[in-house]
Amino acid sequence: MQADEEKSYDLIRRHLLKARGFDISGYSRSFLGRAVRKRVGRSGCRHAMEYVALLRKSEDEINELIAALSVNVTDFFRDSGAFEALTEQVIAPLASLKIGLCWSTLRIWSAGCATGQETYTIAICVAEELKKIEQGGDLVVRIQGTDLSRAALNVAERGMYSEAQVKAIPKDILSEHFIKDDSGYQVSPGIRRMTRFSQSNLLDSPSQKFVDLIVCRNVVIYFSRPMHDVLVRNFHTALRPGGCLMLGRTETLMGPPRRLFEAVDHENRIFRKSDDEHAVS
Repeated sequence: MQADEEKSYDLIRRHLLKARGFDISGYSRSFLGRAVRKRVGRSGCRHAMEYVALLRKSEDEINELIAALSVNVTDFFRDSGAFEALTEQVIAPLASLKIGLCWSTLRIWSAGCATGQETYTIAICVAEELKKIEQGGDLVVRIQGTDLSRAALNVAERGMYSEAQVKAIPKDILSEHFIKDDSGYQVSPGIRRMTRFSQSNLLDSPSQKFVDLIVCRNVVIYFSRPMHDVLVRNFHTALRPGGCLMLGRTETLMGPPRRLFEAVDHENRIFRKSDDEHAVS
């Protein structure tokens, strides 16, 4: 960033923190700079300092900037091989274990869920696996999708997607778990019953506890190193002993916090919470 952008960044950070309690200090400067420049152009402002003035008087523009800082790129079955690995190595054995031990609930957190495609993909993977297991219907599945953007969550809660948005879904899955009408493709009631959506900042102390699996793909890559460390520790706190974490294929765990987890499948970025609770002080 240039000097004026550095100054505007600091003013924007202070204003968002004061107005919404939203701290952007952990975002990487390159990511933040792209988001701000995008909003400067789209808002009609001539430069960053003029944009700061707009931000101070417009609640709508605050919403737009927060949305721009949310990573809302997602698809159904994005990187299908990763979901095959997740099902085989985590979902299938976990469901079988819970049913065998008469544990009634499977808890999954879809973190940074954007418009919901990935959350529903996870639910479909669980539903397909439960069909293979006797008494699979006795297991309660609770998948919590969270995101910073209220606008993205509104889309997720509706569960309605266009033909272009469902093109990557296998035909048999599409016919079983979606209902087609004139508006597009509606996620089936059975899959929607598994899911809930809520607004949340990943850097806040997690409200979810004793989670069996966290899926947070293609989000961590946008965070600065201090933000990464806070996030990894939050995930560790939210998971039950032995719970699993899945990141995107271009992401990894870095520095001391990585000792909180052990690799299950490095290629597909699947990790298990370490048994050593004192791995990182």
